[in-house]
Amino acid sequence: HSQKMALELGYKAMQFNFVASTNEGAVRLWNKLGFETIGLLPKAFFHPTKDYVDALVMYKWLQD
Repeated sequence: HSQKMALELGYKAMQFNFVASTNEGAVRLWNKLGFETIGLLPKAFFHPTKDYVDALVMYKWLQD
């Protein structure tokens, strides 16, 4: 829904700024939706059992 609306509003791309690298389900979902990892923020998220972990920046170009 948000991707369709973004296109209708004239946006060319979407970015999701913060996905914990240890959240494999979320990373899989964003990849399945066509997003790719374009950046990494080292030790940007404190995980209660894994200490500090990296965060990913996910991006998708919306135009064909």
